Amino acid sequence: MKKASGLPSWDPSGSGKTTMMNIIGCMDKPSLGEVILDGTDITKRSRKELTEVRRDKIGLVFQQFHLMNYLTALENVMMAQYYHSMPDEEEAMEALREVGLADRAKHLPNQLSGGEQQRVCIARALINHPALLLADEPTGNLDEKDEYLVMDIFEKLHNAGSSIIVVTHDPEVGDEAERMIVLEHERIAREEKKKRQRPIIAE
Repeated sequence: MKKASGLPSWDPSGSGKTTMMNIIGCMDKPSLGEVILDGTDITKRSRKELTEVRRDKIGLVFQQFHLMNYLTALENVMMAQYYHSMPDEEEAMEALREVGLADRAKHLPNQLSGGEQQRVCIARALINHPALLLADEPTGNLDEKDEYLVMDIFEKLHNAGSSIIVVTHDPEVGDEAERMIVLEHERIAREEKKKRQRPIIAE
């Protein structure tokens, strides 16, 4: 799988961004056509097989975080391990260190800022070493400082070899991408490739 580009768009809702993300993330199947993921047409996979592909190859980061309120940051990361293999506390702690949250590992979600919760989500998405990281409006609920921190993490992850696709309405986040696909009314309106001042998500 080659390194993926960001797919930002700031057109009105209903353009198909979430549908596209759900299909790439093996949560939905298209009504027609092919979707090639890592050399395989996933439209021919069963629901059970799609669940396995999502578990083994894809990390998901959502705008709404989806953390378990009664679990600590560390336990939320370990939950992802539980569905993949076996929980490993030290490995989960290392994932939190990578996003700068080792000192917040024992905190519950309501004791964390929005940016900290999003970084827990990133650690959770990466704990099983997915081939592809999908981020749906990952900075939508963050202030400018936390937005920069999250995008900086994406830059470091990409530089370390991660493939990342970001869906966003934010033109500033979109400008960070080397390749940009703009969706309008459920169709690709245009595609742009450009040089970036600060590399984050690259083809």
